[in-house]
Amino acid sequence: MATAKAETPRSARRRARFAEVLAAAWDIAHEDGLGAVTLHEVARRVGLRQPSLYAYVDSKSGLYDAMFAQAAQALLDEITTGDYAPDPRRAIVQISRAIVEFSTVDPARAQLLFQHTVPGFEPSPDSYAIAIRFMAWIVGRLAAAGVHDPADVDIYTALTGGLGSQQIANDPGGDRWTRHIETVLGMFLEHIDRRDHAESSPNHDPTAPTEHSP
Repeated sequence: MATAKAETPRSARRRARFAEVLAAAWDIAHEDGLGAVTLHEVARRVGLRQPSLYAYVDSKSGLYDAMFAQAAQALLDEITTGDYAPDPRRAIVQISRAIVEFSTVDPARAQLLFQHTVPGFEPSPDSYAIAIRFMAWIVGRLAAAGVHDPADVDIYTALTGGLGSQQIANDPGGDRWTRHIETVLGMFLEHIDRRDHAESSPNHDPTAPTEHSP
């Protein structure tokens, strides 16, 4: 069996310095927005000359990518290790609340993960793979709650994402929109139950237009 390679003092220092670089970038984003993050300002805050910063990130886009990966991993770790109710539908409400709280507590992090706030930025395949793992986990939990249609998954993400965005934009630090999570998801799941019941009815006409029909 392969054993983990021991970290050298040099690699430990590099890892610690890289953590400082990311922390400085997030500090700027929290203070003035993601668009204010620059290599020059990050270097200044960590006590490096800007050319020295290229030992840790190769470009401004690379810095955003590292921030994206860090935020996506934090989301994956926090949400997938939560203690949720055994009932799948109750668990979905709890999971959704945790996701929205993750977003509203740190709007800059949410904007980088869920919105195209930074013009031209796209996460690298390695960084985006973390987000894909998170979404696969969510899809699995939704399936357990009876949500199988990809279109319904899209609706779910629009509902939870919309509540979070409204909260951040219009009532930061409050709960004007987030307090409606249970009500909104209740209506969503009730809609799915009614539709599935109608489609399973002996009198159901599969050729008739459906809610998903153009």
